[in-house]
Amino acid sequence: LHALAMTAWCGLLIAQPFLIRAGRRPLHRALGTLSYGLVPFLLAVSLLLAHNRFKVMDEATFAVEASFLYLPISAVFLFGASYGLAVAYRHRPALHARFMVCTALTLIDPIVGRVMGFYLPPLGSPQVYQAITFGGTDVLLAGLLLRDRRELRWAFGVMLGVFVPVHLVYFALAHGDSWRAFAQWFRTLPLT
Repeated sequence: LHALAMTAWCGLLIAQPFLIRAGRRPLHRALGTLSYGLVPFLLAVSLLLAHNRFKVMDEATFAVEASFLYLPISAVFLFGASYGLAVAYRHRPALHARFMVCTALTLIDPIVGRVMGFYLPPLGSPQVYQAITFGGTDVLLAGLLLRDRRELRWAFGVMLGVFVPVHLVYFALAHGDSWRAFAQWFRTLPLT
């Protein structure tokens, strides 16, 4: 379900700007309305997938993997915040588009992280992978901010101000006892 929802979202992200460019605004709006159901579903199945993955771990595996629960939870937060702002500014197309771009930026970590894990030699610590994927996302967002038109650049500035702290918290919090306690609590919830 997670793969299906993400595929649908990616298809929507690709189709929508082409519909605008082709002058098909009514179809763009109709497909956008579908996102009101798709996004909550996507967020829910993402959290349920993370829950199920951690629920079935034995204690030894969980002790090693607990920090990784931060990744799907932070991605859900960043995606939800980006989408929420895109919907809030849906009547201001240029801002709406910028926040929609930020929903796509949340896909960099899971996609690039998997590609690196499968196709590159081991990079040592898992934190190296996160430094690359989070850092790359944040640099890309900063680049968008710097090249954007002055009157609209605040949108990317706001999102940079959200993405960077969320990414930095992984290095500061996700490997500590308080996060491990949260992860333990999360995996015991009766969700899956």
